[in-house]
Amino acid sequence: MKKILGLLLAGVLLTGCYKDPQSSTTEGNGFQVEFLFEKDGIKMYRFFDGGKHHYFTTTGETISPQHSGKTKYDENIKMNSTDNF
Repeated sequence: MKKILGLLLAGVLLTGCYKDPQSSTTEGNGFQVEFLFEKDGIKMYRFFDGGKHHYFTTTGETISPQHSGKTKYDENIKMNSTDNF
């Protein structure tokens, strides 16, 4: 599973910011959700909120690029099977 998530993260970093999405829909309160790609049955999406892009997968994982001064890192949030939204 870590290998797949690593590939998805690499795909986001390499293609998510530089390529147009395959499709785009408007959801909820007007958020534009973009479908980026599918790998091994897991779909990767992106939306823009609070001045930042946020990425999420159909497995419940969320990846949000963060900046702290000159340091850049990815905040990775994995949903537990007990989480309900």
